[in-house]
Amino acid sequence: MSYPKLSIVVPTFNRKDYLKESLDSIINQNYPNLEIVITDDNSTDGTEELCKDYIKSYPFIKYVKNIKYPQGPNGNKNNGLDYCSGKIIGIFDDDDTMVDGALKLMVDKLLEGYDVVMGNCKIVSNRQDNGKFAGLGLNEDCEVDWKDYMCGKISGEYWSIFKKEILGNKRFDANLYGGESLLWWELQKNKKIYYINKAVRNYRVGHSSVIRDMVSNRAILNYEKTIALFGSEMKMYCPCWLSNIYMYASYHAKMTFKYKKTFRYIFKTILLCPKNYKAYIVFIVALLPVSIIKKLQSLKDKL
Repeated sequence: MSYPKLSIVVPTFNRKDYLKESLDSIINQNYPNLEIVITDDNSTDGTEELCKDYIKSYPFIKYVKNIKYPQGPNGNKNNGLDYCSGKIIGIFDDDDTMVDGALKLMVDKLLEGYDVVMGNCKIVSNRQDNGKFAGLGLNEDCEVDWKDYMCGKISGEYWSIFKKEILGNKRFDANLYGGESLLWWELQKNKKIYYINKAVRNYRVGHSSVIRDMVSNRAILNYEKTIALFGSEMKMYCPCWLSNIYMYASYHAKMTFKYKKTFRYIFKTILLCPKNYKAYIVFIVALLPVSIIKKLQSLKDKL
């Protein structure tokens, strides 16, 4: 069987040791028509030297630095996407590893006529498999409706590959820190998606991540853009989930001292879904000083 070229984008920044494990796991897939595009957000830990050593042994690996887009996860991914020459694309985190046989399994399914094929992820803590899936909401092989993503029925960590033709010139919003799901929703809208109920990626937890480190003034932009792009569709298909989005936006508005937005968003939360009891808790919390909220959040994290 002749397999189409598959481009795997690996964005990286100062994770040389993890990157080596990740690259080895992709190379060991033995996919017959593979391209690996390492896009480096200008690391300073010896990543460039490591990648150049790999290129000597594996000519299908490209190493490119991100000098075109703003520094950050989204800009770095965009840089890698610009260098993909395959008909199929996947984006793979530099601190995760790929499960043996994942690529052929997923490409075989894609060639049956799907635009996107996704699989689940095993949670790995301190390099030990803890036996749990990171993706929630799907429990068997099945076709997927993109609205289930948008409405929060599918959540957590999955990994997918997709046809390059559905990407076109679309890219991640480099002004956001996080918010990758907005591009995924746009790509998957009204497309044929298939889910394989197997782990295809080992998802590493237990270290600093973009989301945990994301401060409120960046987070609120993600929620506001979600509302701007998909708010009308969420209101139609899942108003209570849209209520949650407004609730999160309200919390982060409070933490950045945007008090008008805080209460405007919390009132929208309640109007959209009066049964959303968490909204009333957030309303009460919004009346507290930010310093007290931070202490409460710190206590919650410790517990």
